[in-house]
Amino acid sequence: SNYNALQVTFQKRLSKGFSILGNFTWSKSIDDVQGSANKGNGVDVTNPFNHRLDRGPSDYNTPFVFNFSGLWALPGVYSNPVARFVLGGWNLSSIINIQSGFPFTITSGVDNARSGGSGQHSDIVGNPNLANQSENAMLNQYLNKAAFAANALGTFGDLGRNTYYGPGRANWDSGLHKSFAIRERLQAQFRFEIFNTLNHANFGIPAGAMSSANFLRITTAADPRILQLALRFSW
Repeated sequence: SNYNALQVTFQKRLSKGFSILGNFTWSKSIDDVQGSANKGNGVDVTNPFNHRLDRGPSDYNTPFVFNFSGLWALPGVYSNPVARFVLGGWNLSSIINIQSGFPFTITSGVDNARSGGSGQHSDIVGNPNLANQSENAMLNQYLNKAAFAANALGTFGDLGRNTYYGPGRANWDSGLHKSFAIRERLQAQFRFEIFNTLNHANFGIPAGAMSSANFLRITTAADPRILQLALRFSW
């Protein structure tokens, strides 16, 4: 396997109540084992006589990744102890992640190679791209099903591994925190956190096996918006 990347990071340390950190990665990870995202043991190959048939993007390869986090200490100086206790010490935080989708392989779902193995690739027989799809249409048929056929008898399929990529992902987590000084060594923090603040649908990859009833349908998604309250003590 090998990995190459361009990585850019920018940072502004806490000053005037602001602190930000961001990074961008443009990368490519390549290996030759199916199931590399689950640390394949080296025997998960389609053709045992030609490991290069499976050489392609790693299962976890995401060409573009952008992350941004920020913290804003809300301004305000209060001389009154009660006002300082109620209104002081508030912070807003935010984490944004935008990235490419994960790759997937179109497999025939049959043992036409007569090797006794599974995961044989499909043959490409047409144009897999579908233009100007609505979201519902994309979920029901991510690529053109008619563009793929089961591998010819005695072959392992002519389509490469992890040739196509699923939908990209975008997520924004945010939080509102307040710190309380109870005693000199006893601190408390109230936290209100929102995961997937915009309730954006981040879909999974479609089913890639031609033998599946859900072939090229997307049936999974990441978590919807989640709200969380917490109280933390430290001493």
